[in-house]
Amino acid sequence: MVQVGVLLVDQFPTMPFLRHWPQKNLLLAENRPEAEYTHYRQLLSVLLWKITEAESMNKRGTRLQSQGARCCTKVANLEHDHVYQRSKMIDALEKAAPHEIDDILKRAIGCTVTKGEHNLLAKYNDEDGWERYRKAGIVVFDMQTGGQVDFDTFR
Repeated sequence: MVQVGVLLVDQFPTMPFLRHWPQKNLLLAENRPEAEYTHYRQLLSVLLWKITEAESMNKRGTRLQSQGARCCTKVANLEHDHVYQRSKMIDALEKAAPHEIDDILKRAIGCTVTKGEHNLLAKYNDEDGWERYRKAGIVVFDMQTGGQVDFDTFR
């Protein structure tokens, strides 16, 4: 059994909706009730998924979109990618001290890409974060600013 509970989350720049929550409690804490290990990992997976998709009701409305996704005419040809892979974030969350959790969750960034780009990114799963995009040659735009994302500075 592992412990599950409440995590206090700071305001995340890619998730402005969190600023409006009366309490920023999501999932983890020091004093948490027990849950089966597989359930705990599932809870963390859903948490990370929802953080990355909460800014939009669909793939067209996400803040970060690849150049290919911006040009794609069929939503069915789009994928929601986790820039920092969920499985790696879950592993990090399981080992994290309470004061490390916010930094891990700040890496919960979603980006809309085409199915082809998603498959290409999978070839670089030994990498994490923007390095996968860099190696795959995928250009990403910030739909709030209209500018191209600088992989070295965007968080």
